[in-house]
Amino acid sequence: MNQCLVCNTDFEPSNANHKYCSNLCVVRIYGLRKKVRAQINATLKTLKTPDALKMFDASLQDVLEVST
Repeated sequence: MNQCLVCNTDFEPSNANHKYCSNLCVVRIYGLRKKVRAQINATLKTLKTPDALKMFDASLQDVLEVST
């Protein structure tokens, strides 16, 4: 018995590689990944100069330090 990575439903995989319980969950995770890729690409387009990249890195470090 495996647990679906999207909806956390228990399911019996018909193949050892199955991670999702249904095609609907496969489509959902594809849409989420596509959205994240688009957001990352949009962010990378704004970081064209080395100074902008350094500022982004510093702000990311601040966020990570606050969350731990």
